[in-house]
Formats: sequence, structure tokens, C-alpha cells
Amino acid sequence: MSEMDAFWSNGPESVSKDHARRKYSVKLAAALRAGRSILGISQAAFAKQMGISKSKLARAETASGAISSEDLEFALNVFRYAGINIDLTMKGDLHITLPDDHLSLLEVAMETDEIKNILRKDQLDDRGKSTGLKTDSEE
Repeated sequence: MSEMDAFWSNGPESVSKDHARRKYSVKLAAALRAGRSILGISQAAFAKQMGISKSKLARAETASGAISSEDLEFALNVFRYAGINIDLTMKGDLHITLPDDHLSLLEVAMETDEIKNILRKDQLDDRGKSTGLKTDSEE
């Protein structure tokens, strides 16, 4: 492995924050997370669709790891198929476009998050009652 290959293989953290490659990694992370969130797909489910581990996707979504160009192309194709256009270039701004007639995807994802939060709160309330602990709402 050449010295330059070793430099890039150490992950995005090995590159200074103002370097173009680091900025691209952050844009890539934001694009992956945003596209997946708009679709309302969990990290685990999307990683499985992509054929990669959940931890690899998590690292890519936080710019602390990289994914292959094939995996990136797969993700962008899934987003494109759903009507989510992600303009991701090394230089320039990150643009994510969702046509108005696809906003229902986003609404469903937001409702799902709201339902999950309600269920979590109910589970916490149930745990508190079964253990004798008081929840914030009972105090």
C-alpha cells in the first residue's frame, strides 16, 4: 500500500476539516442520513438492503467511515427511485430535492417517529409502574 493510500484509508478523521475530501465525506454522510430518514427506513433495514453491516452504514452516516462507490451508487439509486434527488459533488453545495407530490413520504416518516416516541414513553411509564419508580408525569 502506498503512503497516499494509507493516508486515505485511515478514514475521514485523518484528513483536516477544511480539506475537500473531508467536506465531501460530511456531505455524503448528510445525504445518506437525510435520504434514509425521508424514506422512513431504519439504519438496520437500509444496511441490509445495501448488503452492508449496520455499523458500516452508521459510520458512513456520521462521516467516521467510508462506503464503497458501489454501495453509494446503490443508495443514490434507491433514493432516486423514490423521487429523492441528491446532488452530491466534491465541490459545491449539497442539494436534496423532494418533489411536492412525494412529501407524503416525509409525512409518514415524521408520523412514524412521533408514534415511536409515544410508544417509548408508554414503555418507560410501564417500566416505572412495574418497578415502583415514578415517571416525570407522575411527580
